[in-house]
Amino acid sequence: MLDTSAFIEGLLLGAGLFTSVGPKDAFVIKRSISSPHLLSIALVCAGSDALLIVLGAQGLSALLSRHPGVVSAALWAGIAYLAGYGLLALRSAIRRRQPEHVDDSHARHAPALSRTLLATAAVSLLNPYAWIDTVLLLGTVIVSHAPAERAPFAFGAMAASLAWFLTLAYGARACRAWFARTLAWRVLDLFVATMMLGFAARFAIDAL
Repeated sequence: MLDTSAFIEGLLLGAGLFTSVGPKDAFVIKRSISSPHLLSIALVCAGSDALLIVLGAQGLSALLSRHPGVVSAALWAGIAYLAGYGLLALRSAIRRRQPEHVDDSHARHAPALSRTLLATAAVSLLNPYAWIDTVLLLGTVIVSHAPAERAPFAFGAMAASLAWFLTLAYGARACRAWFARTLAWRVLDLFVATMMLGFAARFAIDAL
């Protein structure tokens, strides 16, 4: 039988962690405005969180703590990815001359589902912020609970992630009318660039 108190505890902690806007959230906002694959984007984001939560609960957090070299290499790979994505967004903001297609009649211009899934998985799994929150923090909290409470706690955290990314994806799409102007896309590109480059700089400073 599901331990309701542990589930609610995981739900609340997950909500507190996942609803703080980070690089993955900025990516979801931008992609959801013009992509027809909203549900897929949300499911890949929540699925990647679920995978990392399971890995953390199975002891990956303790294993990583014993191999700082692996953690450092993964961290710098994630920093490089965030910085590269941020620079591309900054270039898009500077060079943009027209808004992207945002209505359903232009869905044929949207990236293919496979490309969307790959890009979403990359920003989900190469994001150091996600690893810190899910593998290290949530994983450590889960293993600190009694064995019978671990699965309900993890399910609660996963439910929070799914609810957040569904809300974010469909909420962003609901605002698509605002993005019929080039200026709105430039502001969004600058927001994405700021988030990506800001987190890359923060992680780099912490790693040095």
